[in-house]
Amino acid sequence: MRITRSQCLLMLVLVLCIVLIPAASAHRVHVNEQISEVEIKAWYGGGDPMPNADVEIYSIRDEQEKLYLEGKTDENGLYYFTPELGTTSYRAVVEITGHKGELEFDLTAGSQPENAELPLYLSVLVGFGFLVGIGGITWAFRPD
Repeated sequence: MRITRSQCLLMLVLVLCIVLIPAASAHRVHVNEQISEVEIKAWYGGGDPMPNADVEIYSIRDEQEKLYLEGKTDENGLYYFTPELGTTSYRAVVEITGHKGELEFDLTAGSQPENAELPLYLSVLVGFGFLVGIGGITWAFRPD
């Protein structure tokens, strides 16, 4: 049986494929996400940060809550922590001199948008306008 030139070429291509396929699979790319740090931001109603506030982080697993970490916010009202392996739900409690705020969050749900809040001076102005409006309505309906 005589091997033709085309059969020789076909065997060469086949051998090259067998040799090169494992090398090609070495270029396979795997992608996985990892949340390595969680940022907690605490601020007052007027927008000022809460520096050096006490922070307690509670991990929630199987509807059971346990204290995971304690710490203090930095000068910008920020506190960072590494999540506990296997836990996605947390409750953060931030407190300083009688001012207290809580946030319960789930890492799988993504971050929540910040609440857009009016600056303090605008809140006072709106409140004053509300009182003037009530006074005006009362004056309009006064008995003569």
